Amino acid sequence: MKTNQFSALIYAGVVATTLGVLSQPADAFVITNTSATWDNVTVTGGGIIGSGGTAANDTNMIKFLNADGMNQVRWGESVYKGHYEDNWELVTRDVQVQKTRQVRVPVYNNRGKLTGYKTETQSYYETVKKTEWVNNKVWVAPTYKNQSGLGYKGVSNLDLAVGEVFNIGTLTHFNQTIFSGNFIGTKADFSLVLDFGDVGIGSQKFDFAFSIDETRNNQGNNNNGKDCPYQTDAGKGCSDKITWDFAIDQKNSFTYNNEKYSLELVGFAQSLANQNLVNDFISQEYTDNSASLFARLVKIDTTQDIPEPTSLLGLAGLGLFFAHSRKKKSEESVI
Repeated sequence: MKTNQFSALIYAGVVATTLGVLSQPADAFVITNTSATWDNVTVTGGGIIGSGGTAANDTNMIKFLNADGMNQVRWGESVYKGHYEDNWELVTRDVQVQKTRQVRVPVYNNRGKLTGYKTETQSYYETVKKTEWVNNKVWVAPTYKNQSGLGYKGVSNLDLAVGEVFNIGTLTHFNQTIFSGNFIGTKADFSLVLDFGDVGIGSQKFDFAFSIDETRNNQGNNNNGKDCPYQTDAGKGCSDKITWDFAIDQKNSFTYNNEKYSLELVGFAQSLANQNLVNDFISQEYTDNSASLFARLVKIDTTQDIPEPTSLLGLAGLGLFFAHSRKKKSEESVI
């Protein structure tokens, strides 16, 4: 699947680079690769789909899958119901072709006596091979690509120090047009796995959760986006918002050289160079929106409680706006 290029507009301000340091950098780590899994989708109709609730099935339309180089979770009934697509093929087949020929036939009088011969034109059919282009149209049914959802693509070969902000991978919001209903994802568990290779640390898993506000589109009835809860490009349905529920996994950590470490999510951005890191983003409708996810390893001070994520980030009121679109059908009953 082709993903649109990311375009960011900073809404309220720039996040300072001094993002709640828990301790001074002291050690260096090499991460060979990062990966992630999705689980336990909270849906609009109530309940959880995943290992902690009901299994994903055709009824709830939740899908957990690895596809297009990403680990994904998809939800919702697609407005798109399929279409016929041209499928031109070069076909050779037998056909009957009408031809004519001149033949000499006898002529008899009324007494049955041969009086001579005459030439007549006769028609006949001959079987020949004919090659031609034939349009055998095929039905293209909707797939997971026509559902909304979230995806993650990891990175590899990271060399970093404790406290150093780094790109841990790419998060994508698949903002497709779906009908409202009872099985729209509002929250999803997100488990990040860091592989430290053969240095005695191994693979470490850190658990987070993303919340998704799938707004109603109301295209054509939202005052060119002015009546939507989040910044919305003119002519589109209302955009959606994705945030994480907490920045630090306070349950999972690892010990290295007698020090305890955990992973902190720092923010989203197009790149670290501009340091415009925010902890949520606004996803425009009818497209797949992607952003780099930044994090850092932090040393945990075991003598005191870990500060609340809000005091670490100081990102309240900030939003990251995404652009680019793909024209889609819209209705008041779609999100």
